[in-house]
Amino acid sequence: MQQRMNRRRFLQTSAALAAAGTMVTGLDAGQQQQERIRLGIIGVAGQGQYNWSNMRQENIVALCDVDENRAAPVRKEFPKAQFYGDYRRLIENKDVQAVVVSTPDHHHAFAAMAAMRAGKHVYCEKPLAHSVHEVRLMTEAAGRNKVVTQMGTQIHAGENYRRVVEIVQAGGIGQVRRVHVWCSRRPDPGFRVPEAKPPNGFNYDLWLGPAPQRTYPPFRTGPSNTSVHFHWRWWSDYGGGVLADMACHFMDLPHWALNLRQPTTVAAEGRITYKGDNEMPDLLQVDYEYPARGASPPVHLTWYHGIHGPDLAGKVRYNGFSNGVLFEGEDGKRLIADYDNHRLMPEAFARDYQRPRQTIARSVGHHREWLNAIRNGTTTTCNFDYSGALSEAVLLGNVAYRAGGGKLQYDAKTGRIPNNEKAAALLRREYRRGWTLPGQ
Repeated sequence: MQQRMNRRRFLQTSAALAAAGTMVTGLDAGQQQQERIRLGIIGVAGQGQYNWSNMRQENIVALCDVDENRAAPVRKEFPKAQFYGDYRRLIENKDVQAVVVSTPDHHHAFAAMAAMRAGKHVYCEKPLAHSVHEVRLMTEAAGRNKVVTQMGTQIHAGENYRRVVEIVQAGGIGQVRRVHVWCSRRPDPGFRVPEAKPPNGFNYDLWLGPAPQRTYPPFRTGPSNTSVHFHWRWWSDYGGGVLADMACHFMDLPHWALNLRQPTTVAAEGRITYKGDNEMPDLLQVDYEYPARGASPPVHLTWYHGIHGPDLAGKVRYNGFSNGVLFEGEDGKRLIADYDNHRLMPEAFARDYQRPRQTIARSVGHHREWLNAIRNGTTTTCNFDYSGALSEAVLLGNVAYRAGGGKLQYDAKTGRIPNNEKAAALLRREYRRGWTLPGQ
């Protein structure tokens, strides 16, 4: 129940941010009426529905989903939009200016790379891709094709994150060399099941796409749940567990506040304590070492999931922060934050602290920021250059875990791991016959 409440709280917070970003002046509304962007929506239910509902003021001209049943009510919502079962056909539609990618992770790079090569702007859910190699290709493609990009880390638009960044960057707690990030979420146990027939209207072969061939259903959770539309994230063929699901939201804050890019070393330890067939750990710790940035010192950041505080043994907790980010500064000064709140410590320091002036403007909304950048020829705060480095770091944590231990050396310039052959092989994945990544 706590796990589901955490996700519900995230969605509620994101919805509030989006609602705040949709309040525009009459002039803005009139401009948008004249300059509505022609959107193609890839993945129209679940997170896809959340995304298009925050862009519905635009001209949604194309919809795509492999499940006609889930797509049916959305097609009624946009009866003039062309419907596709295969996003490769949607991307061929020259009327589409920009695409929103809300598929499972294993399709992110395939949809986004094809769109960018076609000169279309891209909003893509987190993490950018399924593998480190794919993230790097997407980052390069965004720059090469000069398209406007944004990764779906909606909390980046929140006021709380902005105030935390201002405090850290103003030197409020001094130089930061140590950061802890934790998320209480755990994977839902999954099981392999006997072969069954996919529901009518669901193109399971296209849902698998580049992933390995498996009979339907590839897994189930619970006594009878065979839905593939959410629990794919707990299986490495399609997603990256809690780390890939949540770390782009929480690690975004230290990456932003401390101007972090890729780490130089990564080490992971974790374990599976539940009974199930899926491979993703419910308890995981990943240690990242980031190099100095100009006058800023190196940073040691640790990610934890499956616990309610920055300690894999579960002994360390901070009241009110079952998920959070802890910045350790100088002279015992600390700053703790989650999506909605932050607190300075110790109490005596917090009581006398004079907050810096506001330097980061209020967001117009995470989705609106992308749309405005397309209109104005500007950039976004979570463009693929920024979010590519963040996604790269996150996915390296799974590489370190799957490699079986030891500290990995990472060369961000070449995208290689020189000291571990098994880990180096995990930087990319093999694709099912008939699937080739555009631009590879």
